[in-house]
Amino acid sequence: MVMAAAMANTGQRPPFLPGLGGLRGLAALAVLVGHGVAWLTPLPQTPDLYEPFARLTRCGLSAFFVLSGFVLTYNHGAAMAAGELPFGRFAVARLARLYPVYLLTLGLSAGLALLKHGPGSFGGPGHLLAFASLTQTWFLVPSWPQIFPLAWAVSVEVFFYLAFPATAWLLARARTPRAALWLLLAALAAVLALDGLGARLWPQLFTAYAARHPEWTGTPGELAALLFQWLFYSSPYLRIFDWLMGAAAARFFLLKPSMPRNLDILAALCLAGLLLVPLPKDSFLLQVVAQNVLYAPFLTALLLAFAARPRAFLSARRLGAVSAASLSIYLVQTWTLGVFAGPPATGWPEALLRLAAGLAATFAVGLAVARFIEHPAARWVMMVMQRKSLRRPGA
Repeated sequence: MVMAAAMANTGQRPPFLPGLGGLRGLAALAVLVGHGVAWLTPLPQTPDLYEPFARLTRCGLSAFFVLSGFVLTYNHGAAMAAGELPFGRFAVARLARLYPVYLLTLGLSAGLALLKHGPGSFGGPGHLLAFASLTQTWFLVPSWPQIFPLAWAVSVEVFFYLAFPATAWLLARARTPRAALWLLLAALAAVLALDGLGARLWPQLFTAYAARHPEWTGTPGELAALLFQWLFYSSPYLRIFDWLMGAAAARFFLLKPSMPRNLDILAALCLAGLLLVPLPKDSFLLQVVAQNVLYAPFLTALLLAFAARPRAFLSARRLGAVSAASLSIYLVQTWTLGVFAGPPATGWPEALLRLAAGLAATFAVGLAVARFIEHPAARWVMMVMQRKSLRRPGA
């Protein structure tokens, strides 16, 4: 890891970190299990018992965002800041991994919506364009139907890519571990301040937004739920702070790759407490924080610990396979889990069988899609880019 610190201010790619893939696999499992319990079991009918699984889903998604910031900065931050990695090449390489499988699942979702509800299910050409360009979660139009709800996380990720050049430039100015740590803490303080401001001004925000949408006058509760979900959970403008914390953590790690022993155990215990211990229900601010950044500081600590000293289980072959197919597993679960959905009154024995079948089907389909579509498409795009680069004069 001394080599990683030496490369912190150069465009050279630092050493591979085996612990990161295992953490990504765990995040994928957390999201899948949380969704499976929500969609295939009667547990959501008992909110107090279901709440830990809802938190598990939120924690898993937050882990993806923190990981994204860390991995991009660790692997490409120095090259981007030094001007050695053109943004166009970076963007094409990232979209080559995301877009083919996303386009496939989006087409499936749109086709099913068309068959079930007709052309009106698309919400107009602007809505389709937003989904096709992966900008659908950058704004909220409550009257538009959700063609592909799970894709919000991919749309947020694309927003992060646009922020990467400026983030890499800023982090490159952090020349010491202390400076990088201060940037990490500044990102946490900023989102907490925004959460506090949003919680305090929520009545005024909702009143102003409802005034712009009089068609929702008869259902203000539904509009409030949509606005709350978007503003504090799925919009990129608050979720980017998870990503920024991961990015700052990568810079910190490159400058100081040694971490305290058992940091991962301490971070895991804190996360377990956040998942299992009931949170006060009378604090609106805490409800807001729980939607976005509640888990990010402890996930960042866990990530730093695994980067410095990965546990043996993180290198398990099956966990690595889940990690490599995590995007496909995430995108296909709408249908692979939905196939096994039963009536609300389903008993527990049947529900557990449906859950097991749904999880197994999701793994099988996700692994197949990753192997035959996601990864080959990414390799093909990069090969085309390399050929074009070699044909340029002076290349």
